[in-house]
Amino acid sequence: MTMTAAPTRTPGAPSRARTATGVFRSWPGLAGIGAGLVLAALAAGAVGGTGLALAGLGVAALGAGVAALRAGRVVLPRTTLAVVVVLLLAAAAAASSGLLPALGIPGGPLLAACAFLVVPATAAALRLRAPLRVPGERSPRQGTIDRWPALVGMLAGAVLTAALATPALAATAAGELAVPHGQLHSEHAGH
Repeated sequence: MTMTAAPTRTPGAPSRARTATGVFRSWPGLAGIGAGLVLAALAAGAVGGTGLALAGLGVAALGAGVAALRAGRVVLPRTTLAVVVVLLLAAAAAASSGLLPALGIPGGPLLAACAFLVVPATAAALRLRAPLRVPGERSPRQGTIDRWPALVGMLAGAVLTAALATPALAATAAGELAVPHGQLHSEHAGH
């Protein structure tokens, strides 16, 4: 019977877990920004107090997205998780009861906003499940990230955010009122 040795890691080389963390580090922030933009666009076509609520949620999601990008992690993970769960349940209830058309909310963009919101909620849940560290205890290379995986991850996250947000924004009332590409904004543009 032959035994194989456990794989060894070169000291100072990044682990696979650290590389994966670096790749996805910006995704909760980018998804928060995507959710905020879509929620704000949904607010423009929503009826009554629903529009005001969606606008407030959109601004909050934008702020949380920027904070997550700046910090490199979800800020206030318990609050993020609680708010997202409530929003997902409210969206599911409104969609299943058939209230979306009466509220002036198209289903496709709402689904896109919900998909965006799942990303920071997942990151918040994972952060809450992480083992606690003893104060004063330092892990190796604490606070550092590998630049290339983080850059590749940010680029991939930005592409995915744009790919989901662009059609979602176009399907909102604000997107329908936008001037199509290639057309002039006013009839007197030649003067």
